[in-house]
Amino acid sequence: MTKESIFGDASPPTVVWALTGIFIAFELAFALSNAGILPIEDLRWQSYHGLAFLDIYFEGALRGQAVPWWFWTSFLTYSVLHGGIFHLAMNGVFFVAVGGMVARVMGPAKFLILFVGTALGGSLVFGLLADSQGPMVGASGALFGLIGALKSWEWRYIRRTGASADRFWRTIIALAAMNVLLAVAFAGQGSLAWEAHLGGFLAGFLIAPILEPRLAGPSPI
Repeated sequence: MTKESIFGDASPPTVVWALTGIFIAFELAFALSNAGILPIEDLRWQSYHGLAFLDIYFEGALRGQAVPWWFWTSFLTYSVLHGGIFHLAMNGVFFVAVGGMVARVMGPAKFLILFVGTALGGSLVFGLLADSQGPMVGASGALFGLIGALKSWEWRYIRRTGASADRFWRTIIALAAMNVLLAVAFAGQGSLAWEAHLGGFLAGFLIAPILEPRLAGPSPI
């Protein structure tokens, strides 16, 4: 099967648009709250309090301290929130593009499993590696998980066929360099959650063969 027949050029499946719609709905509600149109003040921060991932609670849980019940659901719910329009736009565009490719291969059910698994992987590694006092939000952990899935399938193809791994490693190096550049660019403007990116990528790389073991071919990215 060729790369074109695997990934195609069709529009993203409904599941990708549905998740993107959830991202947009939250950010729209926050904007309406800020404008006074919604009768709820500080809706963003109220939502962050119950849905964002907070490393301080993760550290407390590791020490055996009591944490709010919603902390446990925040391992996943952080992924549907964003830190503003720019954050949403940046993640949303790439999520639709990459998510569309992956969802067309996997189907909606497996795609949702991958999304949940990579979001959980992102928050877990963030909790283990980060030292943050603020809320962690964004779909980028799951987005990097989707890229991890693509590269996992490509790696299986390389191992089975003996194809060159040059493109595979160039992508890995480019992803690492991008995270370094973004961390420098946004220094002092809120920390870049590279730990969530790493956790999501690793989760996607490990989960992908289980969900779609027959897929083989070079990655489109």
